[in-house]
Amino acid sequence: MFGGNTYIGYLHYIVILFIASGVFILYMDATVYKDGKMMRERKAALISAWLNLTLGVVVLLGSWVYTKFLW
Repeated sequence: MFGGNTYIGYLHYIVILFIASGVFILYMDATVYKDGKMMRERKAALISAWLNLTLGVVVLLGSWVYTKFLW
């Protein structure tokens, strides 16, 4: 309507937040829980961190595939 395909999205912020929070949880929480001998909490932190990292990479790759091949 106003000059073509302009896309203003927040997807890159989501990717950055997923990856940054995953790295932060791996670096800070998992080591704190390991030093404090809290194995259940450490396991939950590791699962949460790897889930955040995986989601960040999947969203990044999905966005790249969509813009490269489908857009």
